[in-house]
Amino acid sequence: MAFLGRLSTLSAGRIAHISLTACMVASALPLSACNKQDGTGSGSTSGRPIDTPTRGAQAAKVEMLAFVDFECPYTRGTAKGLLELAEKHKDSLRIRFLNLPLDVHPNAVLAARAAVAAHKQGAYFKFFEKMMAAKTVGRDALLAWAVEAGIDSKKFVADMDSPEALKIVTRDVGLAKVMGISGTPSFVLNGVLYQGAQPMEFWEKKVTEEAQKAQGLLAAGTPSSGLIKAMVGSSNPKGAADYEKYVLKGNTPPDAPVPAKVTRSSGVEAAQIQPAGGGTGAVQMGDPNQGAALEESKTVWRVGVRPDDPRIGTDTALVTIVAFEDMECPFCAKLRPTLKKLVDESNGKVRVVFKHNPLPFHPHAEAAALALEAARNQKKFWEMYDYLLQHQQNLDPAGLADAATSVGLDKAQFQSAMVSQGAKPRIDADVDQAAALGARGTPNLFVNGRKVVGAKEESALKPLINEEIGKAQELLKSGTAAEKIYEAVIAKGKLLDSLAPEAKTIKLPEKVAMRGAPGASIEIVTFQDFQCPFSARLDPHLRAIEEEFPNRVKVIWLDYPLDKIHGLALNFAEAGQEALAQGKFWQFHKAVMANNDRLDEATLMARAKEAGLDLKKLDAALKDHRHAAAVQANKAQGHQLGVKGTPTVFINGHQFAPQNGFSANTFRAAIQRLLSAP
Repeated sequence: MAFLGRLSTLSAGRIAHISLTACMVASALPLSACNKQDGTGSGSTSGRPIDTPTRGAQAAKVEMLAFVDFECPYTRGTAKGLLELAEKHKDSLRIRFLNLPLDVHPNAVLAARAAVAAHKQGAYFKFFEKMMAAKTVGRDALLAWAVEAGIDSKKFVADMDSPEALKIVTRDVGLAKVMGISGTPSFVLNGVLYQGAQPMEFWEKKVTEEAQKAQGLLAAGTPSSGLIKAMVGSSNPKGAADYEKYVLKGNTPPDAPVPAKVTRSSGVEAAQIQPAGGGTGAVQMGDPNQGAALEESKTVWRVGVRPDDPRIGTDTALVTIVAFEDMECPFCAKLRPTLKKLVDESNGKVRVVFKHNPLPFHPHAEAAALALEAARNQKKFWEMYDYLLQHQQNLDPAGLADAATSVGLDKAQFQSAMVSQGAKPRIDADVDQAAALGARGTPNLFVNGRKVVGAKEESALKPLINEEIGKAQELLKSGTAAEKIYEAVIAKGKLLDSLAPEAKTIKLPEKVAMRGAPGASIEIVTFQDFQCPFSARLDPHLRAIEEEFPNRVKVIWLDYPLDKIHGLALNFAEAGQEALAQGKFWQFHKAVMANNDRLDEATLMARAKEAGLDLKKLDAALKDHRHAAAVQANKAQGHQLGVKGTPTVFINGHQFAPQNGFSANTFRAAIQRLLSAP
């Protein structure tokens, strides 16, 4: 029987499901939402508590197990808060950190093994903070960290690659399976499982409550040595035996697959959750060990180019290859002859356009990009490009100065450009464009907008190029000018990694909850549930964007009550419709969403009163269900649009599913992209 299946009922049955923001995979689109999971297990004997990196009290009143994946964006989002929580409650709280590398994160197992190696050398929390703040996870980044941390890098590598490290990771994954955990971050607090990122105020409250309970047990005579066992037994009597066996006595759980197999959703209405692979890993995707055999995408991206972007080939080429590159990436060097040959042998049908994407774990990549720009200003871009790729081992300041001399640049002008860093905004714009296109490593190619990841051979690229030549020739026959072919090909391409390419038509009710100017150029339509905790967290980000883009953004609420898992969702949706009828929807929304984790019938009326509603009219509306049809119409349209959970967001008709979750930053990127789109 799964540990999760044995969890005690929380707060008088208030939690009838597990709500989470986590790294997992649903059957559909990536997003943050509500879900529930389960799992299994059993094991062999040690007798001592499990050995893990630990922060906080040794004689703890409250014990948290934190299961993390170093490539999970939600784990990263909680990292700083967890360390602060442990420090604030260092006299009562102990946090044990365990590994749960997920199968959809390419470097998660490597990072977990590195964490084990760091722990062995007494540097786990240096590692934890560094990796959680890093933009990339890969072997190069891990080794760079080891050197930076001043630990013995040879021992670190040996420990990381050892069978013992994998054994510990396997133990952690096995324990996660026993406890029914299938995503990250996940937490077990005194025996009770919480899946997904939670706000720090939630943990503050829970830790304080648990510490008070523990104090009561101590006062009643429970020995401190048996306190955690007693606390787990009290909070989760059915799961206490497993907790004692695998955590307190350190027994080895049964082996589980490493990396952990992500549990797919099966019929859960609120299944639209953040997948693993949240897009933070910028790895050298051309490396055969990093999955170089990825298939070319059929998706066409709207990859804009500047008139002065460096290029080889003619502007009347039928195929444009936009290449995002890093001068310190060996796979970019490997690709260079292939790209040149493709252009030279195409009879004017292929051109290559260069874009910068210096990766943060390459220490000299950004300076090399600045050197390229300095050379471009002196009409020597391709000479510098070839030189740098041929001398990647010499990209320090002295090496770049030698490069400038070798390609015949004016030294004073070159040095001035390097010192002023005047080209940095241009480079940053390319990096931002790469991120928007989901080009997280180098080299990343876009062949007439179609993404190809890695240093592919000519034989792999030729079929795709020939296919695109055929399409372009059809455009020529239909009257498109040769110099406009690329613009025509990408015109309806995908705008942003977080925006679906297709703009769907959303029919708004005659009377709808809307904020902002009716004629605003950016329309944000949200499908939400008053009882969904993630809906409650969405509005501050929307408010920030409305302030940042005054009179250009309007926000619309459409009901999508998840009544199968949220018992009061329909009631609150109907109440919201009555609030709309009374002209006080947003006041009601604010009152409810300010604290929507404790909703009941009495609360509904209390929040309505706070919002200034006529309670007699509200009571009558709820009794005769006069707004039920409007609520169901909203939900039916959501179904037609493919909505599967809350909150689901559409911006100008494009479904918005940012891999790093909803935030003012992700909304800003989408809005700016839409405002500037041709």
